[in-house]
Amino acid sequence: MKLFAHTECWKFKEQHPEDFKSFGCGPGGVGDRLVPDTMYCLNVSDACRIHDWYYRFWPGGEESDRKMADNILLNNLLRIVRAKSRFKVTRWLRERRCHTYYRMVRLCGGPAFHDERNDESDFRAI
Repeated sequence: MKLFAHTECWKFKEQHPEDFKSFGCGPGGVGDRLVPDTMYCLNVSDACRIHDWYYRFWPGGEESDRKMADNILLNNLLRIVRAKSRFKVTRWLRERRCHTYYRMVRLCGGPAFHDERNDESDFRAI
């Protein structure tokens, strides 16, 4: 099974394996229980790690860049599910979960994407 990411992402994974492993599907803390790295016992964390790399390091900060990252997430999630699901029913359930993850990141991922691109000097207490 092959996952998609730009060359810079694969280089980061090789050069900073511990940082790459710290990425994942959930937003951190309690949110990781709501958005686990598994879908019905299938680990999908590599797709989420790639997605997190795009949110943190991809140079573009436009909505089109965010949508590209989210589409890569869906593509990689489906690649994992289709390659590793032995039974039709679990494949169907997992594919539905892939689309749920995608819809939620499209709906709620904006702040996380843009927070990675804001310089601290741009903020002021009011």
